[in-house]
Amino acid sequence: MERSARILFSCRPLSGHFDPLVPLAEAARDAGHTVGFASGTPIVQRARDAGFVAFEAGPPDTFRADWAPRFPHFTALVGDAQREFFFTEIFSNLELVPRAADLESIMSQWQPHLVIHEMAELAAPLISTSLGVPYVDVGYGALIDRALLRAAAAAAAPHWRARGLEPHPLAGVFRHLYVDPCPPTLQNPEIADLVVQQLRPTVAGHVGQRPSWMVALPHNQTVYLTLGTIWNTDLDLFRLAIDALAGSVNLIVTVGRQNDAALFGPQQAGVVIRSYIPQDEFLPWCDAAVVHGGSGTVLGALAHGVPLLVMPQGADQWNNAERVTAAGAGVRLLREEISIDAIRRAVAGLLNEPAYRRTSTAIQEEIRVMPSAAEAMIRIAALIR
Repeated sequence: MERSARILFSCRPLSGHFDPLVPLAEAARDAGHTVGFASGTPIVQRARDAGFVAFEAGPPDTFRADWAPRFPHFTALVGDAQREFFFTEIFSNLELVPRAADLESIMSQWQPHLVIHEMAELAAPLISTSLGVPYVDVGYGALIDRALLRAAAAAAAPHWRARGLEPHPLAGVFRHLYVDPCPPTLQNPEIADLVVQQLRPTVAGHVGQRPSWMVALPHNQTVYLTLGTIWNTDLDLFRLAIDALAGSVNLIVTVGRQNDAALFGPQQAGVVIRSYIPQDEFLPWCDAAVVHGGSGTVLGALAHGVPLLVMPQGADQWNNAERVTAAGAGVRLLREEISIDAIRRAVAGLLNEPAYRRTSTAIQEEIRVMPSAAEAMIRIAALIR
């Protein structure tokens, strides 16, 4: 076994940015390394609850309430325009500044041998470069286009110069090793130019017992409906989809921990509404999923061969929707296309056209054979000096 080292994981304070790092952190701990997390509230507490050393770094997840009034236009942006807004204004500037200061203090005192960060956390490349510590970039979906990273780099450049560093043309990423959780069918072809370690994004192929609450559901087919953990504020969209599908299929709906499932009132037989249920508990028995298009949700469904209706709401979700539809693993509805009839038709197509399931199952097999976190950590740990 390689020598024991201190490995610091750094991420934005959101579940979709923390969760992809956890399997690697657990694998590093199992290999005998001391593992720390640097993040904001509430993720710093989640890391502590999972048994890791954790440090407060950067703004909390409530920071959006502080900056959103300054950028009232951002919710109207779609596709790459919205992603560029986040990567330039937020990730490379507003969030980077306080997180970089905290990381600099943490790393100077804790002295990690290696830093592992997710791709939206752009303070880690800056501070790791400044302190001469090797670092690894971890994706959470398809590879981010270089054009978007070049825009992020331009926004971050003043912060690199402020520390006496020559700005990196891609905001510091791809210098050492990129950890790729995306199955090849959905991947950006720019991946071919990188030094890559693949990582299976979920417990693909692991199926437990069917939950007892699913046994009594009355219909032959089951559909999952979610808008994720962040982009789930449009309760009318949930209601629209429920109205479209209830009565014809079993419908499992998760509305997010910050939403009260009771707001949706009594439902007919076959409709289950909860704030949160771990999706791996029931996805193996789903026939389709209606989702917002977040990377974790998309990869989680496809890891069980479940075809998708994607209704993108923000961030990288338009890009994910395009990749899913181009691959033939599902369909998409954009904001202006969404209606009860459109949702009903789209889901009927997923359920009745075998090609969607065949493609989703093929992607499931791609995910199944990707390296485990323990296997990926062997290569990652080779960077430790």
